Amino acid sequence: PAHDTHALISADFHRRLLNSLHGQVEYLCENLTPKRNHRTLELYAIFLAGVVFPEMRRAAYWREFALEQTLENMAGDLLADGVHCEQSTDYHHLVLKNYLNFRRLADLNDIAVPPVMDAALQRALEFSLHVHKPDGIVPSFSDGDARSFLDLLRYGAELYRRDDILYVATGGAQGTPPLQRVAHFAHSGYSVIRSDWGSDATTYAEAQHLVFDCGPLGEGNHGHFDALSFELAAYGRSLVVDPGRYTYSEAVDPKDGTNWRVHFRSTAAHNTVCVDGKQQTRYVPKAVKEASRHAHGSVRHKISGPAAETQLLERCHSAHFDLLHGQVLSHEYDAIHQRCIVFIDRRYWIISDSLRAPTQHDYTLNFQLGAHAQGKADLSHHGLRLHSPGLLIAQPACAAIKNTLAAGWVSPRYGEKHPAPAWRSSIYKTCDADFDTILLPWRGLEPSVRLDEVAVGSAGTNEAAPKALRITLQLDGEQFTDCW
Repeated sequence: PAHDTHALISADFHRRLLNSLHGQVEYLCENLTPKRNHRTLELYAIFLAGVVFPEMRRAAYWREFALEQTLENMAGDLLADGVHCEQSTDYHHLVLKNYLNFRRLADLNDIAVPPVMDAALQRALEFSLHVHKPDGIVPSFSDGDARSFLDLLRYGAELYRRDDILYVATGGAQGTPPLQRVAHFAHSGYSVIRSDWGSDATTYAEAQHLVFDCGPLGEGNHGHFDALSFELAAYGRSLVVDPGRYTYSEAVDPKDGTNWRVHFRSTAAHNTVCVDGKQQTRYVPKAVKEASRHAHGSVRHKISGPAAETQLLERCHSAHFDLLHGQVLSHEYDAIHQRCIVFIDRRYWIISDSLRAPTQHDYTLNFQLGAHAQGKADLSHHGLRLHSPGLLIAQPACAAIKNTLAAGWVSPRYGEKHPAPAWRSSIYKTCDADFDTILLPWRGLEPSVRLDEVAVGSAGTNEAAPKALRITLQLDGEQFTDCW
């Protein structure tokens, strides 16, 4: 109360509090976590103490030490393209938040930072700018949740006076659209394609948006085995989605015997091709040898071999055509998986997968739909068409391919999992396999599509005649034909 003149805490308690804080900050300085996001948090705490308690004799040292080490940490944490080294879209933003908190604290207290810090932060913000979907949510590639970090973009826009960042932070309400609708992040392997930043035909929130993962597994044991996976959103819906993380616990669910940590990291749960039911990178159970937060003798899955190798082979972009062509080589099998993602006329997508191997394998292509499709998706044309809210998926007839609508799961938040259907296409006991899949987002009336194989040349000696896929679409009252 305003009239109460008594001290709220005693002098003795105040002295003990300051002594304790001093001791903890000194301990952090001597015992920093070796690297990555925990170290970033510790350095921010040291810097905060040095700013808030300038009367302490070590305060200046804490500020200088934290700034120097944070710059070093940024150099190790952020790849040259600005993406965090753990390859998780969510952890990228958690680390960016801590760096921006550090930068804001320096700005508020007139503490100069070198230009290299601002350059790194702007690269990290540019990844955030592009990876945010039109609905303002970041897809949860690798460990993490699907959530919004528009507040970070707004602060970044204010700090660096960036109208393009402000445009995304405000959902197109303020600022100016970014110059590029396609962005490539070469070191992390992420590519992002948008139809537009808002146009006469669509609002900002209705644009089509795809994120392609053609990068490494990442540091810190947060990567998922999902090379060549993607997430697609259009007209305000997330249509083909990354399943998320769900849990870090490996306790087997007594109801169904499932290790959900393993499931949500698995290749089979992601929007890519699974070979023989295996992970792209070896991931096997091992007993915990030393007591930690995991009991001695308990079993934890560990990465136990070299990670799958990814490469973006080519990319091409024009006003009416975008192409991304990636490849993954696994050390767990001899099949080579190449994927082309093609965006035609900024209307629909072709996902073209080819698998080549000297030995026979079982191949399963997975498309995980969002939770909004649960109970609303169905197959037609002998499994060659999938009808889902806002999305039509189609494949040409192929006697060898078996299509099913399977039970899947998605986890937008830690500890939550929601049932969601998955469309799976399988080819068994073959060396080579090809999947050509049309993804046609829609609003209003569902479009129609017809797919035919047509010969495009004569056969060579002992070779089948080369063929193309003719795609006839009825969309928004207009019929048109393309060939792939």
